[in-house]
Amino acid sequence: MGRFEAVGYEFPNVSGRLRPGNRAWDVTVSGDAITGRVGVPFSFPGEVPMVLDLDRLHFGARAPGLGERPDPDPRKLPAIRVDIGDFIFDQRRFGRVEAEFSRGTAGITLNRFTLEHPGFKAEGRGSWLVRGESAACRLEFDVDTNDVGALMAAMRIGAGVEAEEGHVSAQISWPGPPEVSALGRLSGRLELSAANGELTAVEPGAGRVFSLMSLTHLPRRLALDFNDLTGEGLAFDKLSGTFRITNGDAYTDNVTLRGSAAEIGLAGHANLRNRTYDQTAVVTGQLGASLGVAGALAGGPAVGAALLLFSQIFKEPLKGVTRGYYRITGSWDDPQVRRIDARELKDDRQASQGPP
Repeated sequence: MGRFEAVGYEFPNVSGRLRPGNRAWDVTVSGDAITGRVGVPFSFPGEVPMVLDLDRLHFGARAPGLGERPDPDPRKLPAIRVDIGDFIFDQRRFGRVEAEFSRGTAGITLNRFTLEHPGFKAEGRGSWLVRGESAACRLEFDVDTNDVGALMAAMRIGAGVEAEEGHVSAQISWPGPPEVSALGRLSGRLELSAANGELTAVEPGAGRVFSLMSLTHLPRRLALDFNDLTGEGLAFDKLSGTFRITNGDAYTDNVTLRGSAAEIGLAGHANLRNRTYDQTAVVTGQLGASLGVAGALAGGPAVGAALLLFSQIFKEPLKGVTRGYYRITGSWDDPQVRRIDARELKDDRQASQGPP
């Protein structure tokens, strides 16, 4: 077949051989984007699981000409067992994937999944269930990496952070089916951390997870003010933060970057639907660094009061002498970074906390 469509996605140049078994079709399939074996139950739903035992599965392009279709009903899906050697979705490389779905009267439950990629490992669980008149998804996962740059490249997040260690943990949910457009409907909690790395030049529009924090856009702007701190990149010992996500708005009041020459705090929110920033950063320099004390204190008492106000947000107040406060607004593709004073800072604290 030159063009094969399944569950709304298109697979080009596919050939296969079907053998009927006792309760399922045994399908051997080969193509540009899919190779391996698929077990398809004769009836959906039922007690016989669907089996995906594939060497590779690459997809992400929605089949054209579909028009408007109702959301799929998870209650009509069978149990599913997945073992895919090389999984790529929407140009993002997940490596080897193993997963097990069980079915129930309300839909399907993802009992477990694991991802193994040269750049990272991940595991988690989730569900896709109907409650009342509508369906919703839930996903919990943990990601560990010893090469943050490789993780960002695999997920097409773009440049911005290089680090020897990284961790991401999330508990998220959204109404509707599992699909890429669900990003703007997310709610939940996301924690991330990295160690022994640096902020590097950021690509326009860079990514999902790290675009929650405009921190990655600061080195270029900061280099105009104090190149002695940044050079080609802004080195750090530890980077961490927590985001509370409500219907596509991600709020934080504790993103911190700590290094030998400077510390940065970030508070505010990012809109995942419109891909925009509304955040504030405070940058401090250590007294022992090459910053001049007189220059660092140029803001006077107003800046000192602002530092106190901003530091109250953080459990571990930022150390060092204040160097400046920066407001980051606009789109992820073209963020606007400008220096602000203490008066504007007061208005930003409430924005970082979000709705009750």
